[in-house]
Amino acid sequence: AAQFPLETSCLDKTVEDFRTEYNMNRALTLIFYLTMWYALNVQYNLYNKKILNAFPFPASCSLIQLGTGIFYVLPQWILGFNGRRFPAGTPKIMLCVVAFCHGAGHFATVISLGAGSVAFANVVKAAEPLFSVLIGVLVVLISKKGAYPSVMECLALVPIIAGVMIASMAEPEFSQTAFMFAMLSNVLFAARGTFAKKMMVDGVSGADAFAVSTFTAFFLMAPLAYVMEYEAVVPAWEKLSAGSMAEISWGDLANGQLAADARPTQAYFLAYNLVCGLYYYTYNEMAFSVLDLLDPVGQAVGNTVKRVVIIIAGTIVFNKPLTQNGIVGSSVAIGGVLLYSIIKSQGAKKVAEGAKKAAEEKKKIGGRG
Repeated sequence: AAQFPLETSCLDKTVEDFRTEYNMNRALTLIFYLTMWYALNVQYNLYNKKILNAFPFPASCSLIQLGTGIFYVLPQWILGFNGRRFPAGTPKIMLCVVAFCHGAGHFATVISLGAGSVAFANVVKAAEPLFSVLIGVLVVLISKKGAYPSVMECLALVPIIAGVMIASMAEPEFSQTAFMFAMLSNVLFAARGTFAKKMMVDGVSGADAFAVSTFTAFFLMAPLAYVMEYEAVVPAWEKLSAGSMAEISWGDLANGQLAADARPTQAYFLAYNLVCGLYYYTYNEMAFSVLDLLDPVGQAVGNTVKRVVIIIAGTIVFNKPLTQNGIVGSSVAIGGVLLYSIIKSQGAKKVAEGAKKAAEEKKKIGGRG
């Protein structure tokens, strides 16, 4: 019988074309998500700063931002859009702990942004890895479980600390309030990251876990905002809202129009706050989409570039350029964050590979038995 050679060139070409198309689609998706992540993050920081310049009540503004995401997520949970659902099995006590750290950390961040420049607050917030390490060590000491950070991780903290110190000394409008509350937010967010791992349950996405912790934070922080600002915020709101604009201008909202001496109507100012809150919530949601497409090193680079973009945008929009020493300090601190993130991700990769190898060895031994 005659034998006919199997033609595989077409099949190989089809597979190769499919792989190329998949990689290209993945790259385009990543570029889109990164662009949106950076754009939403920058817009949030700029809108937030403009609100605080015109209406210096950070606790009230923070509370609005925490609550705005409800309008974005609740319909998705009800309709089950994209497989999203309310994480009903989340441990209640741990949820409250994470939500408090999240809400109080956001309050501290907004207070810092109101008291100082956008660039300075973001440089100081680059020191969060320092507190993550300290809290991690404390957890190991108390629980007697886990591993201490490596020597390389600790050494990578040195440029972060040095950079923040240089930038602080070089800040022409140094604010002790901005510095202290930025540091407080670092402590609270580092604690949130530690406890959030214990809050996660199987089948719950990071986006849904963030949503439920944000909404819980809204209800936990509402009494604090009331105690902090209620007596002063009501007359200030009435005074601020005695503006002359008769209706909401969507163009002005989209362009972020709000001068420090602005006197807009209640409707416009409320809409401006809600837009700012949506920027806050959606940039955090977008982060999950970005991080799902990146390996740990890519995540570290993405986060570092994001902070650089925010600092540059803040200096341009508010016309507060960094001094030469400020640029040096910012560069050293942010470079240190990148170095720390890469070292930490490599360490985590080795631990995961070791655990996988140990599991395979155990499986082989069990098979022989």
